Amino acid sequence: MSKNKKYSYFPGCTLKNKAIELDAYARFSAEALGFELKEIEEWQCCGGVYPMSSREVASKLPSVRALADARDNNQDLVTLCAACYNVLKQTNNAVINDEFSAFKANTYIKADEIQYNGETKVLHFLEI
Repeated sequence: MSKNKKYSYFPGCTLKNKAIELDAYARFSAEALGFELKEIEEWQCCGGVYPMSSREVASKLPSVRALADARDNNQDLVTLCAACYNVLKQTNNAVINDEFSAFKANTYIKADEIQYNGETKVLHFLEI
């Protein structure tokens, strides 16, 4: 970890609604350790569970948008929620390794003028 590094931060619904103290302590800890968590603007719930069907694309789109946002800010994407980490990491992996998932995701989000091909590194807060 380098000092003063910035990470895109995906807090997830639980940390914003139920585990508010955990979110606050994570931000405080990041500051004390010398890195910054920059919360993604207008993030959406990841769904909490990764859809097992490779044909299911719509529920992966919020994660693809978050991954693209982190990429566009030239930052790794960090989350503290284990469920969000799982969904973000698996969605990123699907875009990288499954041509159908990548094609469908990019077709759906094309209206947002986003193309995403797995360029973002997904980290759990504890990995930093």
